[in-house]
Amino acid sequence: MSNRLDRFRKEMAAFEGAADPGRSLDRGHYVPHPSKSLADTIAGRIALRPTSTHLLIGGIGSGKTTELLVARDRINELPDTYAHYLDISLDADISQMKPGVLLAVAAVAISKLIPETDNEDIRRSVRTIHDLAYGSQSMIDRAEYESYYAEIYADYIVAEHKGIIPVRSETPKEIKELLEAIDVIKQAAAEKYGTIVLLLDGLDRLDEDEKFAGLMRDVKTLSKCGFGVVLVGPIQAAYGKYRQRLENTVTSFSYQPCFDVERDADARNFLAKILAVRASEGFIEPSAADSLIHYSGGMLRDLINLTQAAIEEAYLSGSDNLQPTHVDAAAQSLGRNKLLGLSESEIEIMERVAKEGKFIPKTDAELRLLVAGRILEYRYPETRHAVHPAIIPLIEKVPVSS
Repeated sequence: MSNRLDRFRKEMAAFEGAADPGRSLDRGHYVPHPSKSLADTIAGRIALRPTSTHLLIGGIGSGKTTELLVARDRINELPDTYAHYLDISLDADISQMKPGVLLAVAAVAISKLIPETDNEDIRRSVRTIHDLAYGSQSMIDRAEYESYYAEIYADYIVAEHKGIIPVRSETPKEIKELLEAIDVIKQAAAEKYGTIVLLLDGLDRLDEDEKFAGLMRDVKTLSKCGFGVVLVGPIQAAYGKYRQRLENTVTSFSYQPCFDVERDADARNFLAKILAVRASEGFIEPSAADSLIHYSGGMLRDLINLTQAAIEEAYLSGSDNLQPTHVDAAAQSLGRNKLLGLSESEIEIMERVAKEGKFIPKTDAELRLLVAGRILEYRYPETRHAVHPAIIPLIEKVPVSS
């Protein structure tokens, strides 16, 4: 293998966008935020109120998972608190989420923290949690089976008539059993871990506001059971009709915006450090680094993916390092990909935002552009929205439709 190929493989690996964020932390790729990070803020709030609940909102690729993992490490420095990270999308079908699922996923995770024991109550509770979470089979005596259906087809049946006064629906039997089992194992886990804080990731991919709002019932229940909860949610939760309910449900509501690399020097330096800790010294030309930062729009995942694409361009062109022309080619490809599948009305929205700089996401089409990272939101040094810079060259010469 040539030295050049070996070098480029190492550079590509350092910017593997699909890599586990935890692995990136282990490799020393984490760069502290220029100001107080969400990880520090969340860890500080948990330190004061271990069973509090926190909602972290942001676009996909904005760095929320990394912040959760750093918060986990900060929390685990406390002597009486243990933070446990869970990616819900690995354990459950996000599109099928409903109240009770978070409880079940959390219960399974907590049960795995319990050391081997001879305590029959704990062992029974762990089995109950597993059976309720994943389902189970049981043998039914034929006589009982026939007796059951004999009662159903008896000469008389009971007709139920609802009263005028609406009453709260009763907690399902399965949830009651699950909560009882959780209470047993929580006491066993507390002896070793103290207060357990659940860091629940992956729900930023849930694009149905009503479903996500319904899951907050589980968050409240977990808190009442004595657990702290930090939940990652979709960006549309910050704009949908359920926002007020969400804010009222949790202790704190935080938003992870993009970094405004055009108007904030600290943000530019932050992204420059991210490039520096991953790339070999001298591999990325300074002007190429500036272009990478610009075309990323301040989206961390786009910065990583764009850099890797530019490295590929550099290798295929025969260059020994990464230059601005390689970034330009990669940015054009990124911009074209972001335009794929857009309707004419969505392109018109982006044309107006690029020209006027005004954007208040209200319609489904506008929210889709925000969720997909085609329109970016910044909160510092001022709140503003902008079309992703990789897209602008492709639409800036197109007149806004009347």
